[in-house]
Amino acid sequence: FFFSASSKTLPMLALSVAVCSFVAPAGTASRGSVAAATAAAPVAPHVRMMNLFGRTEESKKQREFLSLRDAPSGSTRVQFRKPNQATTGLTLGLKFRESFGKAVYIDQILPNTEASRLEKSGKIQKGDEIVMVSATFGGEMWSAKGIGKMRLEKSIAVRQGMTIDFVVERSGEKDKKAKQKASEAAKKEADKMSRLQAQLTREVKEDKQEFSQNPFKFW
Repeated sequence: FFFSASSKTLPMLALSVAVCSFVAPAGTASRGSVAAATAAAPVAPHVRMMNLFGRTEESKKQREFLSLRDAPSGSTRVQFRKPNQATTGLTLGLKFRESFGKAVYIDQILPNTEASRLEKSGKIQKGDEIVMVSATFGGEMWSAKGIGKMRLEKSIAVRQGMTIDFVVERSGEKDKKAKQKASEAAKKEADKMSRLQAQLTREVKEDKQEFSQNPFKFW
């Protein structure tokens, strides 16, 4: 039996044989090659997902805060002067640190900077959390909760204009707000119970009066 091939077919056959010779059959990979591939594979970083679509109170608060385009009432909004060019936190005099959940805090305030000027006036201090940052243009603010240091630095870098604003929150303020909210909720519940008690007392009184006038009605 003889196989004849044209001059065009032979190079294709040679190429197919060459490619097949480099493909190892399934299940024949050596232990060393598997270990090398495993070592070379990138390890996915820990990511904390924000459940924005949940029905919990925390999810509701996250959605409400993300929808804000200005500093919430009663919050501390601080304006930094800056050159009209790409800026970093260090240019402003701020060093940030990132905590669990990607919250960003002021870790250090560098001397003789815009940040140190604002620190002297009592507007910022070490340990403040950055919860909002200026948008790229104009006076709108964007949420900075849970965005991490890298994204915050990018927001600072792309900001256009001669100023950039931050909304800062202090741990003491958080506790104070939480206590105030709990106090308001307790007062609201107490008012509700007081109204229900007054209504019940009124209904009992009306029933007594109606019974005294027509006792056979209740039989």
